[in-house]
Amino acid sequence: MSAASLPYTVLLLLVELAVGSLAMLTVFDARRQVTLGYVKAGALTVVPFAALALWAFMSLQNVSEVDGYPLDTSWFRPAGVLLALFLLVAILHLVAAMREHHRGGILLGAAGSVVGIGAVLALGMLVAPAAWSVVGMLLSVLASTAVLGTANMAMVWGHWYLTSGRLPKEPMEQMALVVFGALLLQVVLVVAGTLIPPSVVPLGGSEAGLAQNYAYWLRVGAGLLFPLGAVWLAFKAAQIRGMMSATGLLYIALGFVLAGEVLARGLLFTTGAAV
Repeated sequence: MSAASLPYTVLLLLVELAVGSLAMLTVFDARRQVTLGYVKAGALTVVPFAALALWAFMSLQNVSEVDGYPLDTSWFRPAGVLLALFLLVAILHLVAAMREHHRGGILLGAAGSVVGIGAVLALGMLVAPAAWSVVGMLLSVLASTAVLGTANMAMVWGHWYLTSGRLPKEPMEQMALVVFGALLLQVVLVVAGTLIPPSVVPLGGSEAGLAQNYAYWLRVGAGLLFPLGAVWLAFKAAQIRGMMSATGLLYIALGFVLAGEVLARGLLFTTGAAV
């Protein structure tokens, strides 16, 4: 990964993490499956991620390529507007959560999730020109949003079980299953991105097959297969109320998923392969 493409990688990770966290928090809050304290903690988590994402975006310039990787500049300004709006709504959602306005928090969380998904899609379009498919690239960023956001919020929710043994186990089970399903979607997309060549090989990028790239195998093994196993074990642990084990496994899964996403975006900018 080049120094020029690193800010784009960080930006994508921060946006996916913030948007996915807010969306998952809102869904489980709307179903009244989580506690008020958890909602407040979740809202406090989302705002810094959103602020850092906007800061990262503002450090970028609207250029047509990054070290030979082509960008669709027509999506740069819409992405910035949506990120700014997402941060504003996330702050309002935090205020509503702190003031314990449940209905207002749900409405703001839903609005923020929609705006945030729009920002994710705009960034996906920004970096899509070299990928094998625009639709594939958009599905890739959406799947990453679901994986990162749900893994983060499931890990945070696990701490609430450690302070009270009276909480239901269903939210942890359901969060783990969402992470597992999103990881399976990523596996399908990685297979497609591996078998179908990119539309454009970045200038100076490697035309060698992914099979010869160590970063690719790390992305597959450490970023997909290992988290799949860890999340499945977390789900099984949650079923028998082994919440300490489930939380620890989700910690590990989140760390490996983050590493896998960094590798995936690095491979995108160096080979054009959306894996």
